[in-house]
Amino acid sequence: MTVNLVTGKCLCGQISVSVPETILKQTSYNLYLPEKDAIIQGEPKIYLDSNTTNGQIIQRAFCENCGSPIYGRNPTSSRLIAVKLGIFDELTKPSIALFCKDRPEWNRLIDGIQDYDIMPS
Repeated sequence: MTVNLVTGKCLCGQISVSVPETILKQTSYNLYLPEKDAIIQGEPKIYLDSNTTNGQIIQRAFCENCGSPIYGRNPTSSRLIAVKLGIFDELTKPSIALFCKDRPEWNRLIDGIQDYDIMPS
């Protein structure tokens, strides 16, 4: 079976991420998917972020050339990767919203999606 891929790129085009089109339709503000399903081309720079809500270190990947955020992942936990949706030219309506407890008042709810105050387990 052929899988249609959707590809996103950083601003300068040095790093790209391709994901199955069917997964892209099930998005939140980050695209959470199994790491094995994300095809990353190029070498992002990794920042180890320890200033997180649960205290676990998150690897934050970005393009060293243009600074575009690419993805985040917890190297000690699940094998999920959180690809930044800003690298894709076209997006569908999200299906969930995460960390809503930190949502600014001006940022309205989206009708028909599930809100979570924190990352669901």
